[in-house]
Amino acid sequence: MSIFKTALVVVMAMGLGSLSAVASEYKQNEIIVKFKDGAFRSRLMMNDLYSATGVTKVRRYKGIMKGMEQLTLQDNVKVQDAVAELMRSDLVEFAQPNYILHAYPIRTQAGGIPCIPGFEIPGCEPGDGGGDGGGGGGETPIPCLFPGIPFPPGCTDEGGGTPGNPGNPGNPGNPGPSRPEVAPAPAEVIPPVADPDLSKTYGMNKIGAIEAWKTHRGSKSIIVADIDTGVDYNHEDLSFNMWRNPNPTQNDLVGFDFVHNDGLPYDDNQHGTHTSGTIGAVGGNGKAISGVAQQVSIMALKFLSGEGSGTTADAIRAIDYAIDNGAKILSNSWGGKGDDDNKALYAAIERAKAKDVLFIAAAGNDGTDNDGKDPAYPAAFNNDNLIAVAATDAKDGMAFFSNYGKKTTHVAAPGVDVYSTVPGNRYAKFSGTSMACPHVAGAAALIWSKNPEWTYKQVKKVLMETVDVLPSLQGKTITGGRINVLKALRSME
Repeated sequence: MSIFKTALVVVMAMGLGSLSAVASEYKQNEIIVKFKDGAFRSRLMMNDLYSATGVTKVRRYKGIMKGMEQLTLQDNVKVQDAVAELMRSDLVEFAQPNYILHAYPIRTQAGGIPCIPGFEIPGCEPGDGGGDGGGGGGETPIPCLFPGIPFPPGCTDEGGGTPGNPGNPGNPGNPGPSRPEVAPAPAEVIPPVADPDLSKTYGMNKIGAIEAWKTHRGSKSIIVADIDTGVDYNHEDLSFNMWRNPNPTQNDLVGFDFVHNDGLPYDDNQHGTHTSGTIGAVGGNGKAISGVAQQVSIMALKFLSGEGSGTTADAIRAIDYAIDNGAKILSNSWGGKGDDDNKALYAAIERAKAKDVLFIAAAGNDGTDNDGKDPAYPAAFNNDNLIAVAATDAKDGMAFFSNYGKKTTHVAAPGVDVYSTVPGNRYAKFSGTSMACPHVAGAAALIWSKNPEWTYKQVKKVLMETVDVLPSLQGKTITGGRINVLKALRSME
């Protein structure tokens, strides 16, 4: 049997719902530690602890992250040994590996994998799997499922902007396009001009957004942090709705890049720009489409590299940046498998809750039950301020790739063939719970802009109580329904 056929048999045996890695991944020489609040820690005590653990470098966090440190270990020290050594100290609240997190793979068509003559692959679709380039876009490369094995045909192992390819975890990858400076915000289009390609965004009709816009378009005072691969902040359909930092200190005019540690969170992947367009592509500017919130402030926070991966340490830095800078909603189309002991990430979401911030999370693209033994996190966490989102299609079915969970997944939203922005003033169709999540983030922004004095609990409650109940979602989500922002807004009258 050829190596190609062997790989294909493995894929078929795994099932399409298990294409992403199920084992926890982490940086081989890094750990995250949280010291107990109020614990006395002298320099001598800490130096002894670092020496016993094999620490060579310490990164200390401040502000709401005070007491947390990111430690780099000697090359010959195993992560699990260092964690065990730290946990023996009475000073330590928790210690853990610096887990790797991934942008949930983009599926560029409903099946996500092209059919191969002579093989029966569940859910495959004819064609080459390329994305819809829309306004000037070309085909989107398909990442190979196994490095070095050409499956699906035409796939590539190259990173640096290939959607869905995890590449080298936590590293920037290929340089890709240069990261442009932030252009001045354009003027608002008054009176509004119809967006010509709204018919391509079927999801806006499904969730009642188009009708809702007749009375409520949103507000720039509501900040949504898109924590992802970055955003094309100069995109013609996003620039007006980008957050503008009133007090930049690190050239962080529209957000921050935690991969390169600078103020230019440019999207060298496509994933983050696509999710941002669904949250809040500018409505009524005569350009292509509109996001759910036609007016909003999108904070671009890049912790995922161009190859679609990043670390827990950078994820929590992004979360805390968003909290510190006034974001009310965090949109998170990423996660990891088997990381239920990721206490640092859980604690970051709890810090968001303490600041009355909603955390919206994609359920994951494994087609599995997040209530079961192998859930995806952060979607399966039980934080009260978290809303986990499954994906539906244009026919109101649950997407075959969507994770679900009648105890852990709250609602669903359109996530198949979602048409949205991609870098370079282009537009494309992608599928995934990554595409469903920003529908909910945008809906939350619309609701909160109508009642800015509300708490996260009230926003979450109205989103869940006004869903359109669908047969396909019964027993699959807590509500059994897909969000409906029009019903949510009308329930508040």
